[in-house]
Amino acid sequence: MEVASIREIRHFLAEVKRIIAIDPNKFVLIPRRKNIEAIARLGVIPRDEVMSLTYKDYDRGPLPDNIGDGSSVWEFVKNIDDVMVYIKLKIDARGCVCISFHEANEAGPFSLPYK
Repeated sequence: MEVASIREIRHFLAEVKRIIAIDPNKFVLIPRRKNIEAIARLGVIPRDEVMSLTYKDYDRGPLPDNIGDGSSVWEFVKNIDDVMVYIKLKIDARGCVCISFHEANEAGPFSLPYK
């Protein structure tokens, strides 16, 4: 598996943050049950957590999206109140799409190459 450079990760995150800063409605959380339940347990605002991501939270990507539309997904793992949270993002016509936001124990193993 190829690891993205810090520069590439920073570029992706800068674009994510730019999109959200311009229009907070361009942050789209996929309302999967797993995501909604994890957010309720953690008591966090996913958009705020995504805005605070850094290259150190990077795990994998860019990877082809499973839906086969040619877009790429990026995976991050962030420590939120001593809980490792898996965050999968992509940018498409809707804006910044958060595909996954849940406890990381269900999605591992992780490499976290810059931790």
